[in-house]
Amino acid sequence: MPLRHRTHPLFGFAADARGSVSVMVGITCVVIVALLGAGIDYGRSQADQAMLDAALDAAVLAAAQAVRQADDQGLSDAKAKQAGQDAGAAAFRSFAGDTIAATAAVPAFDVVIEGRSVSVDGGYTAATQTAVMQLIQIPKVRLSGRSAAKVDLSTQIDIYLLIDVSGSMAIGATQADIDALQAGIGCAFACHDGSPVNGTALDGYQWAKASGIKLRLQEMNDGILDFVAWLRKQPTVAKRVRIAIYSFSTTLTKVLDVTSDLSRVASNLPQAPSTSGEYDGATLWGETLAQFTPKVGASGDGITKPRKLVMIATDGVQDPGRYWTSAEWVRPSVTAVSPEPCKGLKAVNATTKQAVAVGIIHTPYIAMPWDWGYLATLGQPSQIGGGGTRLDDVPGQLKACATSPDLYIDATKTSSIGQAMQKVFASFAQVRLTK
Repeated sequence: MPLRHRTHPLFGFAADARGSVSVMVGITCVVIVALLGAGIDYGRSQADQAMLDAALDAAVLAAAQAVRQADDQGLSDAKAKQAGQDAGAAAFRSFAGDTIAATAAVPAFDVVIEGRSVSVDGGYTAATQTAVMQLIQIPKVRLSGRSAAKVDLSTQIDIYLLIDVSGSMAIGATQADIDALQAGIGCAFACHDGSPVNGTALDGYQWAKASGIKLRLQEMNDGILDFVAWLRKQPTVAKRVRIAIYSFSTTLTKVLDVTSDLSRVASNLPQAPSTSGEYDGATLWGETLAQFTPKVGASGDGITKPRKLVMIATDGVQDPGRYWTSAEWVRPSVTAVSPEPCKGLKAVNATTKQAVAVGIIHTPYIAMPWDWGYLATLGQPSQIGGGGTRLDDVPGQLKACATSPDLYIDATKTSSIGQAMQKVFASFAQVRLTK
């Protein structure tokens, strides 16, 4: 018999290839389904992350703006921070919508106030629930994101009002007021020399007030009150603007020290114009600014130290006192103010690298060609090479004193002195936002 080779059944099974294809196909299908499922779950997680990232970007910006608004309202830093955190959380909920519930997203916001700058750092943690990947024990895809915003709060500003109270501020505020003074007491300057008029115990200034005639200083004080009332309505003013008031004529007088309590202004306005005399009631422009400049001090950047704005309200005419009426040689000094003394005030400080801004509220001197004193002084030819009179020199000299053309305002071209002050402030004050 021929010799037969017998194979063990186990080897036979191993050698049988008839079922291997179906096994490989099954394994491959599982892998393909897993990969497709992972792709679907991953795509959902990416969509969730994009939505949450966009919501976080919007939220940190909303938080920064809320801090600035709270600060503008005069709230404490602690309350401003809380306002920022609340606004950030609300914005995140609003923008993310249903994605928050689907991913159990939890946002957090850190608000830091340093000087006049605010930084908001936001973040979230979340997770996308998987559908297919759960089959391979991956129930969720974890998500997280971070975003930040920065905003500068409204700048700190100190306003120094320097008000001319020389004898010329006792002139009528309008031509009608001048005419009324002339008709009543025969003096356009309210005869403000302390002498009684019209058989009364009142001097010309007191008589004018009692008679309802508005003088230039009263118009100026009304303007200050209007300006402060306007300031108090502005959202950026609550605790970021301070005011000081000085007056000048023969001497410099501090009327109100720098204060954030703007309600004090009403009871601290410049008083009656300096009584006119041989040396009283003068407009000593150069001497005044030399004394005033160190009172103002250096300007800051508005973040670490206040920016400083000086508003000078004047008719722009300087004079040494009334003795020019008898001393003819003094009359050339009754003239337009010089811009030279303003240079020290506007100089860039070596330490802060900032300069005080100078604004001018020009209350023009009303020409009186019928008055011999006017003709002998301001009615004389220009002293700076202009084609007109010394009075015509005034606008240009005052414009040269101002820091920039937009900080010079001719009050007669506005509805009031208060509006002129508003325009100067609006041109100066800038609120910067950075992200």
